[in-house]
Order: sequence, then structure tokens, then C-alpha cells
Amino acid sequence: MTELDFPRPVRVVAGLGQVRVIGTVREAFDYLPHEAAPPGDEALEAVLDACRGAIRRECSTDEAHDVFVACARRRNILVDEELETLPGTADGARFPA
Repeated sequence: MTELDFPRPVRVVAGLGQVRVIGTVREAFDYLPHEAAPPGDEALEAVLDACRGAIRRECSTDEAHDVFVACARRRNILVDEELETLPGTADGARFPA
């Protein structure tokens, strides 16, 4: 475990049903800007600010993790942590473990 690891990995949709596991502040920082976001997206800016803060040790990796999860949930790209299902699927499509 490194100083920039999230307390637990975050699973997000990375396009066409692919799942990407984000396990560190740097991975979160690199991942989100590549996702489509409207100009001035406050959730995206909050994640980027939290990630920068964690990298500079101005906030904890737990805080950056929580902000990243909230943003992913808001964008509907967070993979349900308990059920491991693709968000928004009516049939409860499951991902392989």
C-alpha cells in the first residue's frame, strides 16, 4: 500500500460495459478528465481539487476517495459495490468477479 492508495478500490464503467478499477489518487486524477463532462462541471473540479490536495498532502486519500465516489455516482458510472451490476441496467446485468 502506498501513501496515495484509496482505502478501497472504486469500480467504474469505462465505456461499453467495461469496468475499470481505480485504486489510487493518481488513477482517479487521470481517469475523470477523459470522461465526457460539461464545461465547468463542479463535480469534476471537486474531484480534481481533492486529488491535487491528497497529492500535496493537504487532505487525506479518504477524502479524495469519497469525493471521487460521489462524482462517479452522480455521473452514473459507479459500479454497485455490493451487487457488482452496471448502473442503470434494468435486468441487473452482472460483471464477472
